[in-house]
Amino acid sequence: MANLRGQWWCVVLIAAMLWPAMVQARQDSEPAEQALTAEQASDQAEGFALLGDLPTKNQIPFFENRFRIDSEVETITLLLFRRPGSASVVLVRPDGSKLHFNTAEENQIRWHDAATYDLIEINNPMAGPWQAIGRILPESRIMVLTDIKLDVDPLPANLMVGETVKVTARLLNGDTTVNARDFREVLTLEVIFISTNNAEFDNFGRGIIQVATFRDDGRGFDERARDGIFTGEFKLDFVAGQWTPKYIVRTALYTREIEQEPLILKPAPINPEVVMAATEADSHQVIFNLTEPGVDAASLLIQGRIRYPDGSVDQYALNAEANPDNTLVVLNKGFGSYILETAVFGNWQDGREFMLTMPELSFVVNQQTFAAPELEQLPEQMRADLSPVEPEVDPGFPWALVIGINVFILITGSLAIWFIMSGKKPAALLFWRNKTVAATGSVKPSAAAAGSTKNEPAQTKAQKNNDLDDILDLSLPDD
Repeated sequence: MANLRGQWWCVVLIAAMLWPAMVQARQDSEPAEQALTAEQASDQAEGFALLGDLPTKNQIPFFENRFRIDSEVETITLLLFRRPGSASVVLVRPDGSKLHFNTAEENQIRWHDAATYDLIEINNPMAGPWQAIGRILPESRIMVLTDIKLDVDPLPANLMVGETVKVTARLLNGDTTVNARDFREVLTLEVIFISTNNAEFDNFGRGIIQVATFRDDGRGFDERARDGIFTGEFKLDFVAGQWTPKYIVRTALYTREIEQEPLILKPAPINPEVVMAATEADSHQVIFNLTEPGVDAASLLIQGRIRYPDGSVDQYALNAEANPDNTLVVLNKGFGSYILETAVFGNWQDGREFMLTMPELSFVVNQQTFAAPELEQLPEQMRADLSPVEPEVDPGFPWALVIGINVFILITGSLAIWFIMSGKKPAALLFWRNKTVAATGSVKPSAAAAGSTKNEPAQTKAQKNNDLDDILDLSLPDD
């Protein structure tokens, strides 16, 4: 127990002696950390500037810190951005061996380790799947210098929404076009536009737009099949703003990507204005106002077609010489929807030609209403026809009649059943007559009783006569 107490006091004494030195070291390290933060910001800006200074823009897809190098790659340049303060990345080759910053020189690798990025150049890299380990940011790029590269003609400046653009891309092996007939599948070129997420433009936060996919199959706008040259057209029918064009060619052996400089997609240079007709005899008008000063107004040619409410279709064309105001007269064919499909051709002030398709324009003409004349101004016959008519009263459902018929049927049916079950005749219903007959029969016997003495022979004779009715009497009289 005494030994433990002695060790405890030794620990406390050593900590008390080292405390001032620890505080001083912490104070000395604070300015260094602040200087490191400024250095990180400077290095990160320098790293982004390298993207424009690299000798080639051909890239290899970089997904989840993994990428694949094909056998045609001569030199690969990796610009890997990482989080500030994190260690340099570690590269894992296809055979599982690792490349570090400390071992780069002995492996004949040029490796620049900055505070926020790694710039690595490898000659004749090993073909196969590679992996980069570290806190890598998605802005990282993997550029290749190879005989197999993608070459795309730059897009023209001053592109506009609705414009149709022609693009030509070539897959090259050195200075010659790749013989695409050696591939089993037809090569495809994907064209995507990536938003720069600049808050000053309308396409902020739009992400990625798949614009077109071209095939080297000799169809459509492609001139020859399997010649390694992609020729096509695509329409810029998405929102205006700042975009980065990107082109991708994928084959079974390798994939090549190329990004062009960001461009600004401008809104359509024409703003149509509809002027409705004031009366049925007038015509409607559509005025195509030019809103882009860089467009040569004298070169504009506007054409399209109109669909009227009655289903008919008319073609139209406007040019600056015959119609400098760009005003289209639309026939008034009654109320309904009028739909205009418009294509615009023209030149920029620098001479570049363009062709664009305007969004479908439609306007609706409502049926006209007129004020009714006063009643005194109408002829007598019309006033008589317009006189108020008393509305017919709906008699409603005849409930009383229905109830009466049902009661009659019920009573009649009950009587019929009673006659059948009792065996009586319908005369039994005359109960008042039965009472009268009964009363008369009760009076006659009393009268007969009063004169019974006088009429005995008569009664005897009547009785005999009644008996004769039943039995024939053959006896002789006493006399």
